[in-house]
Amino acid sequence: MGSQKPKLMLQRTLRLYRGVIVAIFVVLFLRLAWLQLIQTEIYQTKAVSNTMRWIAIEAPRGEIVDNKGQVLVTNRPVFNISLNYLGLKDRDIDKVIHNLVEIFNDPEITFESIKTLLKGQNRLYEPMMVKRDVSMEVVTAIEERRRDLPGVSVEVYPQRTYPYGSLAGHLLGYVHSIKEELDEPGFEDYSINDLVGKTGLEKVYEKYLNGQKGYRQVEVTSLNQPVREVRKISPVPGHKLVLTLDLELQQVLENSFDEVLAQVQKKYPKAKAGGAVVLSVKTGKVLAMVSRPGLNPDDFNGRSLSQAQADYYFRISPPALRNRVVQGSYVPGSVFKPITGMAALTSGQVSLEETVLCTGQYWHPPKIKCWDVHGQTDYYKAIARSCNVYFQEMARRAGVEIIGQVGQEFGLGARTGIDLPFESSGLLPHIEWQKKEFAARQEKINQTFDQKIATLEKEYNSRIEVASTEKDKKQWKKELANKKRSLEYERQSELSFRTKWHDYDTYNTAIGQGYNQFTIIQLANYVATLANNGQRHKPYVVEKIIDAEGNVVQEFNPEVMLTTSVSLEVLEETRKAMTLTTAPGGTAYSLFWRFPEEIKVAAKTGTAQPGRAGYVKNKDFDGLFIAFAPADDPEIAFAGVIEHGYSGSGSAGLVAKAVFEEYFGLTKPKPQQQQVTLPPASVPQTPVVEETPVIEENEEQAEEDEQQQTEGELESEGEETEQSEGTEETSAETLPEPPEIVIPEQSSMDIDEQSESNHQDIP
Repeated sequence: MGSQKPKLMLQRTLRLYRGVIVAIFVVLFLRLAWLQLIQTEIYQTKAVSNTMRWIAIEAPRGEIVDNKGQVLVTNRPVFNISLNYLGLKDRDIDKVIHNLVEIFNDPEITFESIKTLLKGQNRLYEPMMVKRDVSMEVVTAIEERRRDLPGVSVEVYPQRTYPYGSLAGHLLGYVHSIKEELDEPGFEDYSINDLVGKTGLEKVYEKYLNGQKGYRQVEVTSLNQPVREVRKISPVPGHKLVLTLDLELQQVLENSFDEVLAQVQKKYPKAKAGGAVVLSVKTGKVLAMVSRPGLNPDDFNGRSLSQAQADYYFRISPPALRNRVVQGSYVPGSVFKPITGMAALTSGQVSLEETVLCTGQYWHPPKIKCWDVHGQTDYYKAIARSCNVYFQEMARRAGVEIIGQVGQEFGLGARTGIDLPFESSGLLPHIEWQKKEFAARQEKINQTFDQKIATLEKEYNSRIEVASTEKDKKQWKKELANKKRSLEYERQSELSFRTKWHDYDTYNTAIGQGYNQFTIIQLANYVATLANNGQRHKPYVVEKIIDAEGNVVQEFNPEVMLTTSVSLEVLEETRKAMTLTTAPGGTAYSLFWRFPEEIKVAAKTGTAQPGRAGYVKNKDFDGLFIAFAPADDPEIAFAGVIEHGYSGSGSAGLVAKAVFEEYFGLTKPKPQQQQVTLPPASVPQTPVVEETPVIEENEEQAEEDEQQQTEGELESEGEETEQSEGTEETSAETLPEPPEIVIPEQSSMDIDEQSESNHQDIP
């Protein structure tokens, strides 16, 4: 009996264990059945996704071609290396980076530099670009060491390339790594490794040039090696831009500009910068544009700048990054005189037949000199010989208000609306500007003197409080009152001088000095408007946009912005007067005297001294030139500036001559130029000139005369130069920051700081 009890307990325990085991197997069976029958599809998808990767296929950016279809910007396939570090442990990432650095063998790519890129990665789910445009040797080395490089990918990328190097570099613009754009509207579909347009047409037409990415679904091994392609969605290339630009004319413009710069530098070593543009008179199309120093877009193509390139674009003076045609503002000098003349004739205070006696100096204070004694001078002679006295008298009679009005109608002192970024507005001292500017000056002057008086009162009140006798207190109070009275006199004097428009301001404005500052594109549009019977067009560079299938997405037609109030008679007589500038006795006769009768050129020369930093008074002058041709039926207009060029016809005028010769077929036939691909990442250099234009003696003499004219203008107690210097402050615009570019570590100056200083250096 006693032995039966343990046996029963053992049997119960065994039955319990058997029940538990059976229950476990039932649960496992049910779970397996659930996974196999119910969850099969889900886990199959997960299993497949472990070996599948979606790989983006970059879409080629749209090409940019000239008005004949010649390719200016295209793409070429390159190998890029990226690192996808999701799923990798820190120690594995470090090993991969060390291996990559060893393979690259590039002093600019170090373990620390790659780690820095990783730390700055905001989108952790996206691969990080390590290096662009690597050689086939690097690609082969990576594939051979694939087991040591998990997460490393080799991708084929359509990289931007510019077959003509720096040709039209500022106008075309460049692409660089996307940064702040990621936070802007319209860039939601971009990745951190994308390149976007930063300047020029590349920036303005980014949404058209950028294509639509494609994707490949690829089965890969555990080492990220592709096994087979499962699915593919093809990319859609970006749209093509067809420009108004004429490649051959552009080449002539740039070559002649470089030759003239080299020639002028022999006598004036500071002459290293400037710009010029050619417009179609009847449409506003930009046919050619140059800015110097030049810019090679390939230098910025997703890569870091070398030390030499960083110095060239940002640190040396003049800096090369900005397009001086649309961003630089220049004192116009005598090229402004036709505006004064048309305004005076429009006012009704002057007639074409009237003459003014020029004795070599204007008779009203501050008695600004003329560069010659012209005697009795009418409208035609005044423009042809650039007489200061005549235009000062015209301005006195007509008043500065109508000069400002006519200048505005011709587009001066306002953005033209050209389809290029960062355009400056320049400055025309019209009546609205005067009111706004003088009110701001008055407020600033009052604030300054109020602060001086408050500081003075605080100082003397402290003395009065601690004075031991009434006599001392009275003495301090008397001294305080005298000093306050002196400050008030000083305030009133400053207000009288700085917040009112004076007669000499009108005289300076009349001859293109004083506050006047205009961009080169404004000067070109002004002379084109004059040539086009007062009809002002909006300048434009892109003629049409075409998609990958050849369909026209958008076409741009000439757009009339305004028709001036100047009569057709005044416009016609002004054109006749400008034609006399290139006739015997005119300041530009030596340039065009060999041109055929049917291609007369109408022009105006200019010599101006702005108040920019680095300019020496009565010594450093900009050379300006505006022109159109043929004078009887105008087709093209030109405007150009050479900084420190000294004279108009001796600098920018020589460039205009070469452009007109090319456009009208007056040059000897030349062998067809072959398209040359310049090496990427090269600093644009001024070419060595073997044959340069000769400045003829009579031309140089005429321009020396005009130079003396400007010196006379500047002798009036320094007032003109002082105003020019002040103009820079009042007309300066806050331009958008240039895009951030990677500079080698040894570079001490930050890019943004350099860019800020560039704003001040560029006129």
